[in-house]
Amino acid sequence: MDYNALANELVRNMTKSPKMPFQKKVDDISQGERRILGYLTFFKTEGASSGELSEKLFLSTPRVASALKSLSKKEFIERNRDENDKRIVIVTITIAGKSFMLEEHEKAISMLEKTLEKLGEKDAQEFVRILNRIIENTTEDE
Repeated sequence: MDYNALANELVRNMTKSPKMPFQKKVDDISQGERRILGYLTFFKTEGASSGELSEKLFLSTPRVASALKSLSKKEFIERNRDENDKRIVIVTITIAGKSFMLEEHEKAISMLEKTLEKLGEKDAQEFVRILNRIIENTTEDE
Protein backbone atom coordinates (compact mmCIF):
# COMPACT_ATOMS: atom_id res chain seq x y z
CA MET A 1 0.00 0.00 0.00
CA ASP A 2 1.28 3.48 -0.89
CA TYR A 3 0.67 5.40 2.36
CA ASN A 4 2.41 8.47 0.97
CA ALA A 5 -0.12 8.70 -1.87
CA LEU A 6 -2.99 8.25 0.60
CA ALA A 7 -1.55 10.95 2.87
CA ASN A 8 -1.25 13.33 -0.10
CA GLU A 9 -4.83 12.60 -1.15
CA LEU A 10 -6.05 13.24 2.38
CA VAL A 11 -4.23 16.59 2.56
CA ARG A 12 -5.57 17.62 -0.86
CA ASN A 13 -9.12 16.77 0.17
CA MET A 14 -8.77 18.51 3.53
CA THR A 15 -7.61 21.72 1.86
CA LYS A 16 -10.55 21.60 -0.58
CA SER A 17 -13.05 20.98 2.20
CA PRO A 18 -14.69 24.07 3.64
CA LYS A 19 -14.37 24.53 7.37
CA MET A 20 -17.35 23.51 9.41
CA PRO A 21 -19.22 26.59 10.62
CA PHE A 22 -18.19 25.96 14.23
CA GLN A 23 -14.49 26.02 13.20
CA LYS A 24 -14.65 29.54 11.83
CA LYS A 25 -13.85 32.64 13.80
CA VAL A 26 -17.18 33.64 15.31
CA ASP A 27 -18.05 36.54 17.58
CA ASP A 28 -14.41 37.64 17.54
CA ILE A 29 -13.32 34.37 19.19
CA SER A 30 -10.29 32.70 17.66
CA GLN A 31 -9.76 28.95 17.49
CA GLY A 32 -7.12 29.16 20.23
CA GLU A 33 -9.48 31.11 22.49
CA ARG A 34 -12.24 28.57 21.85
CA ARG A 35 -9.88 25.70 22.71
CA ILE A 36 -8.91 27.38 25.98
CA LEU A 37 -12.56 27.97 26.91
CA GLY A 38 -13.39 24.37 26.02
CA TYR A 39 -10.56 23.03 28.16
CA LEU A 40 -11.61 25.16 31.12
CA THR A 41 -15.27 24.22 30.66
CA PHE A 42 -15.02 20.48 30.13
CA PHE A 43 -11.67 19.31 31.52
CA LYS A 44 -10.24 21.72 34.06
CA THR A 45 -13.18 23.39 35.79
CA GLU A 46 -11.08 24.43 38.83
CA GLY A 47 -8.68 26.38 36.61
CA ALA A 48 -5.30 25.91 34.96
CA SER A 49 -2.01 27.75 34.65
CA SER A 50 -1.03 29.31 31.33
CA GLY A 51 1.80 26.77 31.10
CA GLU A 52 -0.66 23.91 31.44
CA LEU A 53 -2.90 25.44 28.77
CA SER A 54 0.07 25.73 26.43
CA GLU A 55 1.16 22.14 27.06
CA LYS A 56 -2.24 20.44 26.99
CA LEU A 57 -3.63 22.38 24.02
CA PHE A 58 -0.40 22.39 21.97
CA LEU A 59 -0.40 26.19 21.77
CA SER A 60 2.72 28.34 21.95
CA THR A 61 3.27 30.38 25.10
CA PRO A 62 2.86 33.70 23.21
CA ARG A 63 -0.36 32.42 21.61
CA VAL A 64 -1.76 31.47 25.03
CA ALA A 65 -0.77 34.86 26.46
CA SER A 66 -2.49 36.67 23.58
CA ALA A 67 -5.62 34.51 23.85
CA LEU A 68 -5.82 34.98 27.62
CA LYS A 69 -5.51 38.75 27.25
CA SER A 70 -8.35 38.75 24.71
CA LEU A 71 -10.54 36.41 26.78
CA SER A 72 -9.95 38.53 29.87
CA LYS A 73 -11.09 41.68 28.00
CA LYS A 74 -14.26 39.81 26.99
CA GLU A 75 -14.72 38.83 30.65
CA PHE A 76 -14.75 35.12 29.72
CA ILE A 77 -11.87 34.27 32.10
CA GLU A 78 -10.33 35.48 35.34
CA ARG A 79 -6.65 35.32 36.24
CA ASN A 80 -5.54 35.03 39.86
CA ARG A 81 -2.25 34.25 41.57
CA ASP A 82 -1.80 30.75 42.94
CA GLU A 83 -2.08 30.82 46.74
CA ASN A 84 0.89 28.45 47.17
CA ASP A 85 3.17 29.95 44.52
CA LYS A 86 2.57 33.63 43.73
CA ARG A 87 4.62 33.32 40.51
CA ILE A 88 1.92 31.14 38.95
CA VAL A 89 -1.28 32.61 37.55
CA ILE A 90 -4.35 30.37 37.59
CA VAL A 91 -6.88 30.92 34.83
CA THR A 92 -10.54 30.15 35.56
CA ILE A 93 -13.58 30.50 33.36
CA THR A 94 -16.32 32.96 34.27
CA ILE A 95 -20.05 32.31 34.13
CA ALA A 96 -20.18 34.36 30.90
CA GLY A 97 -17.34 32.32 29.40
CA LYS A 98 -18.90 29.01 30.37
CA SER A 99 -22.30 30.08 29.03
CA PHE A 100 -20.71 31.10 25.72
CA MET A 101 -18.78 27.83 25.48
CA LEU A 102 -21.82 25.66 26.26
CA GLU A 103 -23.83 27.49 23.60
CA GLU A 104 -21.02 27.03 21.04
CA HIS A 105 -20.73 23.36 22.04
CA GLU A 106 -24.44 22.80 21.39
CA LYS A 107 -24.14 24.43 17.95
CA ALA A 108 -21.14 22.23 17.10
CA ILE A 109 -22.91 19.06 18.25
CA SER A 110 -25.96 19.93 16.16
CA MET A 111 -23.84 20.55 13.04
CA LEU A 112 -21.81 17.37 13.54
CA GLU A 113 -24.98 15.36 14.12
CA LYS A 114 -26.35 16.54 10.76
CA THR A 115 -23.06 15.72 9.03
CA LEU A 116 -22.95 12.22 10.57
CA GLU A 117 -26.59 11.63 9.58
CA LYS A 118 -25.66 12.41 5.96
CA LEU A 119 -22.90 9.78 6.13
CA GLY A 120 -25.36 7.13 7.26
CA GLU A 121 -25.16 4.87 10.30
CA LYS A 122 -22.41 2.52 9.10
CA ASP A 123 -20.08 5.19 7.68
CA ALA A 124 -20.64 7.52 10.66
CA GLN A 125 -19.71 4.78 13.13
CA GLU A 126 -16.68 3.81 11.02
CA PHE A 127 -15.57 7.44 10.73
CA VAL A 128 -15.69 7.92 14.52
CA ARG A 129 -13.94 4.58 15.09
CA ILE A 130 -11.10 5.51 12.72
CA LEU A 131 -10.78 9.02 14.15
CA ASN A 132 -10.48 7.51 17.63
CA ARG A 133 -7.71 5.19 16.38
CA ILE A 134 -5.86 8.14 14.87
CA ILE A 135 -6.06 10.03 18.16
CA GLU A 136 -4.93 6.98 20.14
CA ASN A 137 -1.95 6.45 17.83
CA THR A 138 -1.02 10.13 17.94
CA THR A 139 -1.03 10.31 21.73
CA GLU A 140 0.98 7.09 22.00
CA ASP A 141 3.75 8.63 19.86
CA GLU A 142 4.23 11.60 22.18
